[in-house]
Amino acid sequence: MPRFSDSWVVDRTLFDYVQGGSCACCGFSHLFNPDGLKGLINAVSDLETDAANEEYNAALKSPWPEDMRDQIWADRVRLRHLMKKEMKDYAQFVHDCSSVIGGGDDVEALFQFCTSLGGRTLMRLFQMPRVELSERIGSIYNIHSAFSVVLCTVVEQVANFKLTAYDTDGRSPEEVAFEEALSFDRRGGFNLLIAKRLQGTKDYQINESVLRMFIHLIVRLLAGPKLLHRAPPGPKPEQQKQDSDDEDEGGVDGAAIGDEMVNGQKGPSFRSDRRIIRLLIARYWADQIIQKFRKKQKEQDEKQTNNGAEVGEAAASVDANATNKD
Repeated sequence: MPRFSDSWVVDRTLFDYVQGGSCACCGFSHLFNPDGLKGLINAVSDLETDAANEEYNAALKSPWPEDMRDQIWADRVRLRHLMKKEMKDYAQFVHDCSSVIGGGDDVEALFQFCTSLGGRTLMRLFQMPRVELSERIGSIYNIHSAFSVVLCTVVEQVANFKLTAYDTDGRSPEEVAFEEALSFDRRGGFNLLIAKRLQGTKDYQINESVLRMFIHLIVRLLAGPKLLHRAPPGPKPEQQKQDSDDEDEGGVDGAAIGDEMVNGQKGPSFRSDRRIIRLLIARYWADQIIQKFRKKQKEQDEKQTNNGAEVGEAAASVDANATNKD
């Protein structure tokens, strides 16, 4: 079994789960539904009866033990639901930045703001320690169950994705471009080669093509309206039907279905989870850009307020002097 393959993810997850387990307060959410997983699917999804039955039957083919299977299914749905609710924040940022910069082009407005930060700042910004992903999954989304073990293993798979020899996971030009540009270094973690230091100087040169690629990702994916892009129409509908990512934002994961063809072999697939991990990485960097933008706007607003106060005081002083002369 090749290391970092999808089969490796299953074995590694089972091993880590048995060794460490999950906390009792976060796991076993299915126990609160008298109908178990089937009742949980009916309760938390908006699927029609046939689709819900199909999802339940697919979940039964999961490679996980029953208790893990139910936790993973519930938390996978919950994570995506929470991430969907956050899309409006990125859409608002795109709107605000475009309004402030002007020009009527969202991409160009974001590009102008990002380049104003400078190459050195951008180079430091586009780095993410691998452990940061696990911390955000736990602290922001409160995922501590068996699904957190799955995601931690998938993070390692994404970090070593080139060794799997799998095809790209992305379903749109923006996703594919980001996936191909994303790199991993054991010292610095995940990163984008967004800028480099010019030899013999203290100046940094921005890689404009990589920066524009990431800005397109913010505008066309992070800001919605879909959490993940669907695959474009193709000549092989049966193959597309097997791939869970084609349906909405991947409601049924390939890892639960276990019927995707990978490198000519049929087995569990973690493609949609890898896409979610890369999306979390992109959001981490987008969040830092947003923080820079909000901070700059706050400073400008405070400066305008202070200038207005000084003008008001000066005007009052002039009026007072004129009154005294009279």
